[in-house]
Amino acid sequence: MPHDSSVHRTVPSSLEAGRLHDEQTEIADGAAVDGNIHVGYWDSAADDRSLNQATDRLTDLVAERLAAAPGQHLLDVGCGTGRPALRIARASGARVSGISVSNQDIDLARTRANATSLADRVDFRYADACALPFEAESFDGAWAIESMMHIPDRTVALTEIARTLRPGSTLVITDVLLRSPVTGHSAEIVRQTCRAFQSPSLPEPDELRTALNRAGLKLVVFNDIGEHVRRTYQAFADAFGDIAPSADDRHHEFFNSTRFLPRFGALPQIGYAFLVARREGKALPSRARALLQDPAGR
Repeated sequence: MPHDSSVHRTVPSSLEAGRLHDEQTEIADGAAVDGNIHVGYWDSAADDRSLNQATDRLTDLVAERLAAAPGQHLLDVGCGTGRPALRIARASGARVSGISVSNQDIDLARTRANATSLADRVDFRYADACALPFEAESFDGAWAIESMMHIPDRTVALTEIARTLRPGSTLVITDVLLRSPVTGHSAEIVRQTCRAFQSPSLPEPDELRTALNRAGLKLVVFNDIGEHVRRTYQAFADAFGDIAPSADDRHHEFFNSTRFLPRFGALPQIGYAFLVARREGKALPSRARALLQDPAGR
């Protein structure tokens, strides 16, 4: 049976995804994961971490691959409501700049940062990953936790991220992965989930490899950790299980979709990518960096 391509083309742009996400952020934030709007990681079936602890565990795995240190400046692409950025900044001593296309996310992230002693080392701003407001070679590392699934043109976004990284810097990507094509009822489950979570499509392995290559990033690690995160889908369904908005409520589709998450997570075609890539090449002279920022040389 052919691949059901209608799984794709569900959301017009990442900016539209941000607008729609604004309506759900405040409800989701803290409901289950205290600011971590991403999957949890469990080491094994015997791992008894709570969902909140498991989402922190995934953040810590990202931080380990970044090997961040004091004095470095890191980029969080799709920062959510700020908890991963604050956790990594606190543990590493690095500075972190986070971006999101959700104004609600940014407001909550700034509030969270101001409530800590890290406000001078962590900043959040509204920005699109496909047009980053940073100079070339600004960062010593970057990460994107479940951001690629919301971006229609991943090659453009990864090229922008690569532009802002210094040579030798590491980029870590974690995201829901479509391991292989889906058809029939499975395709409908994936389509519903994408629509509810404002994803134009789920990244596929070859697509990610190609996009990284075109962006000038060298793939170092490509692991599918789907079995370690699968428990998340049932946990989220349980967390929102008692909420039953009416059919005319603007959040109805989102909360209705959470009831389908266990079925989505159980699909064998659904995995979870953990990628490590490196920006290679030589550092640009200051004049070249200036021209990248302002081609007219003003």
